[in-house]
Amino acid sequence: MRLGAFPLLISLLLVSFFSSLILGSIRYPVYTILMHVLGLDHDFSLLNVIVDIRLVRTVAAVLTGASLGVAGCILQSLFRNPLADPFVLGISSGSTLVIAVALVLGTGFGIMQAYDPYSLYIAGSLGALLTSLVVIGLSSVTRTAIGLVLAGVVLGYLNAGVTTLIITMSDVETMRAFSFWTLGSFSAAKKNIVEPVLPFMLAGFVASFLAAKPLNALAFGEEIASSMGVWIRGARVLAVAASSSVVAAATVIAGPVGFIGLAAPHIARLTAKTVDNRFIIPLSGLAGSTLAVTSDIIARNIVAPLDLPITAITSIFGAPIVLFLLMRRGLLR
Repeated sequence: MRLGAFPLLISLLLVSFFSSLILGSIRYPVYTILMHVLGLDHDFSLLNVIVDIRLVRTVAAVLTGASLGVAGCILQSLFRNPLADPFVLGISSGSTLVIAVALVLGTGFGIMQAYDPYSLYIAGSLGALLTSLVVIGLSSVTRTAIGLVLAGVVLGYLNAGVTTLIITMSDVETMRAFSFWTLGSFSAAKKNIVEPVLPFMLAGFVASFLAAKPLNALAFGEEIASSMGVWIRGARVLAVAASSSVVAAATVIAGPVGFIGLAAPHIARLTAKTVDNRFIIPLSGLAGSTLAVTSDIIARNIVAPLDLPITAITSIFGAPIVLFLLMRRGLLR
């Protein structure tokens, strides 16, 4: 393994993190922002701009990117498919669908308050879990990489269609807010949304790291993994639970964000020159965070003051990656 992988990706993340605090419609000197973040400057006007808006938004991007990167790594290892990704396989849209049901029905019948993070997280986890189980079933029928991707795309369109139908029948305010949220954005990220789902996200990260060793064994096939003492069904359940947990948290915070989960694991493998998931899973989290923060910087600065959806930015670099991987594996010939 290349020893510089962790320092390199951590450095890139720190650069993107502080760039996110600096770059915006209102510009402040770097020194002033650094002093304020460290608590050495108590200018309350700056506090509102940096802490309440940019800092929370940047932290949300870090957590979302890390979640999607880790989930993408787990799914690619679980399905042994370099094209696997929560967005491509329809898992993010499945999470969104159940969140939409919970949001519309819950608020409509007075069962929950609008955007209650705990309720939305439970709904998102259920949607991600159910969709993951469907994808596992499809993977046993579809033996090729392109077949699984196509099945996931169809599943994603199905989930999106049902979600649109549900939201269309809701009130105008819910429809407007949900429509922008489904495109993926950190503009609505607030402390009261990020903090409640953080413990669940951390639990998902821990479960992901615990799944690393069994996933390494599964890469050699189920028979060899079983001979190595790996409980196959338990390993699959742990991997699906871990990926569902972090995908649900990311979806609650930012909506369905595409392609970060696809690109981050490949960046991690290229940087570390290894396929050992004990290293690739945390490296994918770092790469995903950097991609999410960088995409957010572009989204809110490229046509400022307009705030573009994150998926509009991630699709620009994500689509070429998919085409490259398809051509590299000879699936477009």
